Amino acid sequence: PVEKYLPEFKNVQVAEKGKEPRKPSHPITVREVLSHTSGLPFQSAKESSVIDILPLKDAVLSYTKTPLIYEPGNGYQYSNAGINTAGRIIEVVSGMAYEDFLDKRLFGPLGMKDTAFWPSEMQAKRVAKTYRPGKGKTGLEEMTIAHLTYPLSDPKRTPSPGGGLFSTASDCGVFCQMVLNGGVHKGKRLLSEAAVK
Repeated sequence: PVEKYLPEFKNVQVAEKGKEPRKPSHPITVREVLSHTSGLPFQSAKESSVIDILPLKDAVLSYTKTPLIYEPGNGYQYSNAGINTAGRIIEVVSGMAYEDFLDKRLFGPLGMKDTAFWPSEMQAKRVAKTYRPGKGKTGLEEMTIAHLTYPLSDPKRTPSPGGGLFSTASDCGVFCQMVLNGGVHKGKRLLSEAAVK
């Protein structure tokens, strides 16, 4: 249960359409937050459309005050709230900030030097561009990533498990190869077989 790590989840309520809020039939599980079946909405009312301004601890606390949209395990909805909750569990269990945990346990050991929440000026120049239809619907015009704060190197941006991590195909390939190897990279175990499964 998520509440084993985040006790504030003990008071979560389900508010299915047309019904009175009530306690869910079972506590939300870690598996449910990872599989988008927890009943948590995409985000809470406290969050804006920009995902990198609210500290992770505060964002996750706001989810406990937001009613579930369905009974845990009885539906599917993509949920940044669920992914962020999993990231907060990592912080509580490891005693480290989410971004520090990723650096120490994954990015560093894997040699992922081009993976960051705050891309350097040089890295930011290489970020893939996003586009929208141009004026009069002819051609395309470049746009920023609407859900992120600019400049991307701004230290006020907060790392979010739900988005905002930048990487390269090479770094992602190293990560994926470690997963294919059951959690082992160059003979060293980084993830347990159970975690990979």
